[in-house]
Amino acid sequence: MYNIILEWARLFLHLYFRRIIVYGSENVPKHVPLIVASNHPSAFMEASVIAIKVGRQIHFMVRGDVFNPKFRWLFKWTNQIPIYRQKDGISNLRKNASSFDLTYRKLAEGNAVLIFPEAKTLLEKKLRPVQRGTAHLAFGTMPFLEKGKDLMIIPVGVNFTNPRIPGTDVVIKFGQPYPSPNATRDDRDAIEAFTEQLTNAMDPLIIQVTDGANEPKYDVLASIYMSRIKVNRPKESVFDDLRKIAHSINQSKLHHEFLHEINQHLHLLANAGIKEAVYFPQLLAMNKVMLVALLVLKTIWFLAGGWIWRLLRYFVHSKLRTDTFQGPTSVGAAMVLFPFLSVIGFMKCWIFGFPFWVVPAWWLAMMLGKFIAAPLSLMWRVFTISGKVTRRNVIHFEYMISSQIINQ
Repeated sequence: MYNIILEWARLFLHLYFRRIIVYGSENVPKHVPLIVASNHPSAFMEASVIAIKVGRQIHFMVRGDVFNPKFRWLFKWTNQIPIYRQKDGISNLRKNASSFDLTYRKLAEGNAVLIFPEAKTLLEKKLRPVQRGTAHLAFGTMPFLEKGKDLMIIPVGVNFTNPRIPGTDVVIKFGQPYPSPNATRDDRDAIEAFTEQLTNAMDPLIIQVTDGANEPKYDVLASIYMSRIKVNRPKESVFDDLRKIAHSINQSKLHHEFLHEINQHLHLLANAGIKEAVYFPQLLAMNKVMLVALLVLKTIWFLAGGWIWRLLRYFVHSKLRTDTFQGPTSVGAAMVLFPFLSVIGFMKCWIFGFPFWVVPAWWLAMMLGKFIAAPLSLMWRVFTISGKVTRRNVIHFEYMISSQIINQ
């Protein structure tokens, strides 16, 4: 059942994101006890994209407060292990002993376990302080391992442009695996050394913007790069190029004038009511004729059923005020809703005598949304405003990214 759900998630995640670019998947050890240690910017979105790209079945350590007993069967099918926190109550904390014991045994059997060493999720582009939980997990596993068998650790960085926005990008980078030292959970020095080593291993895998206020400026440049420049760059250079872009944002004193121009661009988009256009710079660079063509195709998609996805996403975002959960919950809800609608469609075809190919044709129409990811309302607003200034800005930033950042 895990593999069926995995392939279903693979389809929806590839429809949700414009690109999922992966580096270092060949580094992932096979058939050995493995802790996969990842940053944690977007609830279970990074767990999902890691699962479809890691190349082996993994188990997930997740917050115990989401474990509704009604869905225990689903958590079992998807290899989820609950971990409770102090605020979940003393009675739930007592359950952690059995959860950790299960995790130790899963690792000792040669399985992989995904853990988030930062211990909390925040939608920001940086590595937050690594906590000691990963060391405790590794050292707690040692007594369960067969003699002579190593427990391997592989760090991974998951780098989103903005996981709340469909049609954006994610870059995943797996680091080099290394064996965990053989120590106990009571050895404080070993725990500190382990945590420092893990921090140093994860840090270069994450594209980091040191000042959170500058993240929108990074989004402007990264989106222009991914949509307009990447096609002329080898895949191997994308991660390094994005790191250079982040580095230029972090060096605000050296790039003051350029960053000021980006800030003015952001204000221009906000004042025009097209703030999300940051993530779709190709729209800003198009002429009216191309926009009309896209609007027609997007309208067909919307009328064919795209409104269901937009309504679902609006409902999820209105109910979940925490931005880290909005993206993954939208994808998860779509994974349930669209198969349900498909079953209803097949039943209608059977009852009313319609041809059954109507349902697969509907699915193909829905997949058109991947290639025209920008919302219909955004496309219309971009069409109705004068695009000369925004078009000139995109072309200017594209030139600056290529000449001063990538090729420096």
